[in-house]
Amino acid sequence: MRDNREDARPTADATKHFWLVLSVYLLGLLLGGLYVGIISPMRTVVQQSMGLDDSVGIWMINIYTLFYAATIPISGKLADRYGRKRIFTSCVGIFSLGAIVCGLSGTFGGFGLLIFGRMVQAVGAGGMIPVATAEAGTSAPPDKRGMALGLAAAVAGLANVLGSVVGSALLGALGSEGWPIIFYLALPISALIIVGSFLWLPDHTAETAGKLDIAGSALLLGFVLMLLFGLKDIDFFDFAQTFLKPATWIPLLVAIAMMVVFGRVERRVSDPVFHMEYLSNRQIAITMVVSLFVGASIISMVLIPEFAEAALDLPTGSGGYYLAIIGVFAIAGPPISGAFIDRVGVKPVLMVGLVLSAAGFLFLALVTAASPSVLTMLVGLAIVGLGMGFSMGTPLNYMILENTAPEDSNSAVATLALVRQIGTTLAPALLVGFISQGYGMAGFQYMLACVAVFNIISMIVIAFYREVRAKSL
Repeated sequence: MRDNREDARPTADATKHFWLVLSVYLLGLLLGGLYVGIISPMRTVVQQSMGLDDSVGIWMINIYTLFYAATIPISGKLADRYGRKRIFTSCVGIFSLGAIVCGLSGTFGGFGLLIFGRMVQAVGAGGMIPVATAEAGTSAPPDKRGMALGLAAAVAGLANVLGSVVGSALLGALGSEGWPIIFYLALPISALIIVGSFLWLPDHTAETAGKLDIAGSALLLGFVLMLLFGLKDIDFFDFAQTFLKPATWIPLLVAIAMMVVFGRVERRVSDPVFHMEYLSNRQIAITMVVSLFVGASIISMVLIPEFAEAALDLPTGSGGYYLAIIGVFAIAGPPISGAFIDRVGVKPVLMVGLVLSAAGFLFLALVTAASPSVLTMLVGLAIVGLGMGFSMGTPLNYMILENTAPEDSNSAVATLALVRQIGTTLAPALLVGFISQGYGMAGFQYMLACVAVFNIISMIVIAFYREVRAKSL
């Protein structure tokens, strides 16, 4: 019996309506990315309106990154099995539902309802963003595939930075009490995407859809959640006393136990969330360790608006504008780093990015925080942006691909992305501890220095990486 599902190749209709198809997916990437960045300047406003401190307010970010990471592997398999158009459209609807819940939390329900809404948003984004990225390439005609993938990467990256700028602009226009409206603004964009999906998107499915690793996904979710609970109560200025508290060591012990069980489960399933065999390869293991710390470094950007507001005595919610500086310089990094990788190899290019990132964060910690000014803030953020442009994305994907067989490339890149997402989930809980427990600028100095250490550790680890093939000028 003939399978009447469409395969993953571009259809004639998709080619004919290429720009319409691409526009729908790019709009989905823009929506998902904006609401990652928007929360950065909104967080301090929401905390003040609800009477929360940083250690509690940071869960607006923690819960999102956690469920986003847990949803990606499952949504990919569901999209292959039931059709990418169906899953993409459904996830846009789920994202919209989460936005409504977040908006309603400003009227009733409070912080608990807001956290639930952010969780629902993350589940929607966890299916929407990966499917849109993949389909932007597979739906394109062969002669436009590179351009489509480049546009998708550019929109996804820019949206995160623009989200912070848009968030600060909307807060300035609506006032601090108007933050719930910002969530509602996602609804007309979502409606436009859903209409466009039904009108123009092809419904691609994989010829053989992988099995769902429900047990592995649940264990991974529980492991990271327990780590977050353990990290949130760590007193970085009194470690000995901290680890005597059951609220710290019990979640950490449970996390270790869940990780052991997770490893055993992943070795037995046919299509695991995390491919444990990669850890036996020295080169891949190095790549994944660096990816973890690069992810932790990237997510530290969510705390930059608060740092800018505190250092420069800015109105609450206006610090998001300063993330645009990082975005401008980060944009220049990927094309330059890609060209240099082809000439000199991936290791020196990544090392330059890590050195610049570490130097930028140390400048912010030692110079900007000590003697705050707009000039020192701009200089530090520019160095960080350029370093991130060189270190995130391109070099690590290159490294994982040159150490795996072509037929394993998809699972390898997905596993690398999962490791990076774990870094982005854990880091905010760790970093905000320095801010909440420090005194004034001292807390921000410790936080920024900690991010610099993330990059320094990555530099040390990458020193042991061996290029697969020699490069020449």
